[in-house]
Amino acid sequence: MTMGSAFFGIGVGTQGLYTAKTALDITNHNIANAETVGYSRQYGLQSATRPLPNGMKGMVGTGSEITNILQHRDGYLDNKYWSMINKLGEYQVKDEILSQMEILFNEPSETGYSTFFNNIFESLQTLSKNPGDTTVRNAFVTSLESFATYMNDVSKQLSTLQKETNFGIKTNIDQINFFAQQLASLNHQIGNMELSGKSANDLRDERNRIIDNLSKIVNVDTKEITDANGKKTFRVSINGQSLVFGTSANYLEVKPRTYLNNPEDQVDMYDIYWKSGKELYLNNDNLSGELKGYIDLRDGNNGQNFKGAILSGEGTNTLVVNNPSRTDIPAAGELNIGGTLITYSSATFDPVLNQMTFNLDAPAPAGVDGIATFIGDNQPFKGIPYYTSELNHFVRTIAREFNAINESGNGGTGTQLFTYKGYSGAPPLNVNDLTSYEKMNINNFTVNQAVIENLSLVETSATVDHGESANDLILKLIEKRHDTNMFAKGKPDNFMQSLLGTLGIDAKQVISFKKGQENLMLLVTNQRLSVSGVDLNEETMNMLKFQQAYNVSAKIISVMDEIYNVTINQMGAR
Repeated sequence: MTMGSAFFGIGVGTQGLYTAKTALDITNHNIANAETVGYSRQYGLQSATRPLPNGMKGMVGTGSEITNILQHRDGYLDNKYWSMINKLGEYQVKDEILSQMEILFNEPSETGYSTFFNNIFESLQTLSKNPGDTTVRNAFVTSLESFATYMNDVSKQLSTLQKETNFGIKTNIDQINFFAQQLASLNHQIGNMELSGKSANDLRDERNRIIDNLSKIVNVDTKEITDANGKKTFRVSINGQSLVFGTSANYLEVKPRTYLNNPEDQVDMYDIYWKSGKELYLNNDNLSGELKGYIDLRDGNNGQNFKGAILSGEGTNTLVVNNPSRTDIPAAGELNIGGTLITYSSATFDPVLNQMTFNLDAPAPAGVDGIATFIGDNQPFKGIPYYTSELNHFVRTIAREFNAINESGNGGTGTQLFTYKGYSGAPPLNVNDLTSYEKMNINNFTVNQAVIENLSLVETSATVDHGESANDLILKLIEKRHDTNMFAKGKPDNFMQSLLGTLGIDAKQVISFKKGQENLMLLVTNQRLSVSGVDLNEETMNMLKFQQAYNVSAKIISVMDEIYNVTINQMGAR
């Protein structure tokens, strides 16, 4: 179109029609997607078309055009949303699992710990009054069996819960891989569509929606890099490690552990690796999201993993560790020695020297003497391994104390009240050797079958020649409930109250954090919607505005048509 064109005015009006029609199409698209999750409101970037010279009288405009269709989006709010939703995901997972653990212990209730523990001492009180009564003895042994069965059941439920959290980790990894594939594909589509310089708004919305979902699973960083030629490459990192770079995705996989991280763990717990074989580093303070919640609950040992200082063994297959933090370690496992993982086939503990000797499958590296070594990870969260470990300590202590009293009966020839399933008698359960009870745990904790079959093995007196009314050992057992030296936290009830209280506090704290995060998420979500969301009232106003612009442009064309009609037909007729 040139200034000299006879139909210049109609051309300008036509440009106005196209501009208004495109603006109406954009408004129509916004209205149609008002309820679409993740949709960002779009707008046309309108500008005047290139003007033309008008002789000596300056430039004459040629109309307007939509040069690009863009979207209302705030990158700062997106990053804020992504940094907050992963915390919400973490707290939601922890709330769910900790709530299940509270239900598992079922305190206080008729089927909770306190009921079964109380029954033991109530039956002891009755037995102290009738030590020779077989029925009363049977009631006491039955109370011991019920208590052991309760602990066994708690163990089964904790084991199931750990397996479920482990499956939750695998599900998260499958989701991350699925999102990585989608993001790489979208990056390819967006790159192709934006070669012309136009913005692929709807595809960008879909990409951001996927990152919304990915961010709930794990902490995400994104960056769009523009090279010297103007080509854009979109990068997505999880926990500081590259997941997607442009059209290439790095996928993850899970592999069952060969060895236990914690002695309380179930077998086949998953570690996470990149497909390249490199392990995904997760044990840092930056990790968050659902994945963090599952890992904390599955592996959380409150920092009570095995630790010690290597005394000697460099270059040999025998490693001596001083002052081990714990002695109930897996029979075979993996030691971390200065960042190098070395397996051991067996280990023995010397209580006199307070040393642990490991038989390694390969020689220890040179220069390791004097450095620290450990098994598993130092996980500060109180998860399933922590509570299992504490309960193991509880039943071992109760068993050792009860056994010591019963073994002192009948002139020191009494037998054990408690043992563990699979116990062969070697090494013997020695009440003076704490490590001899380490194979006992809440899963295998049981009442001695010999006592169940022969109630006379329940000793009531320390002496051989005692009458039927002798009850000195029964009274000692009763006193154990009030023994403040039995546990570091005091009496048995104090120990369990502290443990269950810790669980309750952690659960309430997580609920509080979750509610706080939900409120923050609501605030940020509303802020995002205020920028990107479709307001139907506003779009209705835009529709009327652009409709009016279209009508006026049409009117201009009509006017110009009349002018040309007069010019061509009427003036020419004269």
